[in-house]
Amino acid sequence: MKIAQFIDSDDIGGAESMLISLSQALIAQGHDVIVFHFDNQYINDACQKHGLPQVSIPYKKLYSSVVTIFLFSILFSRLLRHYDINILHSHLYGSITGAFLGTYLYKIPHIGTLHDLYMVQERTGRGAMLRLAQAANTQLISVSNDMQRFYENYIPFAKELHTIYNGFDLENSTTAQDKPFTEIDKSTAVRIITVGRLISLKQQYQQLCALSDIIRNNDLQLLFVGDGPEFKAIQEKINQENLNDKVFLLGERKDVHAILKTADIFILASQSEGLSCSIIEAMASGLPAIVSDVGGNRELIINNVNGYIFPLNDTDTFRSQVKELIHSPEKRKEMGAESKKIAQTTFSTTTMAEKYINIYNKYKK
Repeated sequence: MKIAQFIDSDDIGGAESMLISLSQALIAQGHDVIVFHFDNQYINDACQKHGLPQVSIPYKKLYSSVVTIFLFSILFSRLLRHYDINILHSHLYGSITGAFLGTYLYKIPHIGTLHDLYMVQERTGRGAMLRLAQAANTQLISVSNDMQRFYENYIPFAKELHTIYNGFDLENSTTAQDKPFTEIDKSTAVRIITVGRLISLKQQYQQLCALSDIIRNNDLQLLFVGDGPEFKAIQEKINQENLNDKVFLLGERKDVHAILKTADIFILASQSEGLSCSIIEAMASGLPAIVSDVGGNRELIINNVNGYIFPLNDTDTFRSQVKELIHSPEKRKEMGAESKKIAQTTFSTTTMAEKYINIYNKYKK
């Protein structure tokens, strides 16, 4: 098949990294893939690095207005026909609803993966738009069972959705062969790490507030990997708590795996998640994880097996779980081994690609 992967975002996140991993896995299984995007720098760099064919879509002005979005959809589908695309796979709400009319009119099979909940919760009426996409023969995919249940209730008179887990393979990681991370001396410190865009939804600032005294009174380091609007507030809090020698803001990184390999514990306190690629990568790196009980997190972390789950905003439970793991190296080791095993068996890119190929085969012309 000749498959188009389409994403409309300007950011770097789980959906973007999953699109690249899926494209690589599909090519490895003998399919042709072209990535379509609006000059997303991360997507552009990743495609160049891995030799993935890509197209910068020239109709961005039409895409940015609800008045002209349907004209965009038609022109975009004509572009897909020009490249002899057999099936379009769109990622995120905007891409799905921006493409469905044209694919319906031009009879291009359309698959849409929903990676999150918060995007549709920003405005009313988005469930109705997804229902229109379904009526136009778009097959919707969720990345967790929890998300599937949400959308089945959120979309009016919803048609059947499917769930396909995101995948990550350590041996295929774009950063697996990076040089060891040596920028910060670890010495004997237990290193805690969190990876993700620094936004209020991810609650990195709250994590720092909850752990500041524990970090101060123990041989600990906390690493934030990612960038975003919360960067300044987090740095100010680090300065205020005099933790500059123990808490580090690393910004966006291309060597995430190398950094994860130096860590001991992964944490994520998000208010909302689809199926976190950051957690999966941490699991594949052999880390125990302490995560909030939201979205697909409970499908990744089995409480007291490969980490801990704490109720959202339950700071006391979060703190006690962190304390337990920092003082229990054997438990960290056992949980980390379980994480790696689960990642390899359930959340691999090969498994993900095979499930998508089954969907493509069902809907292709």
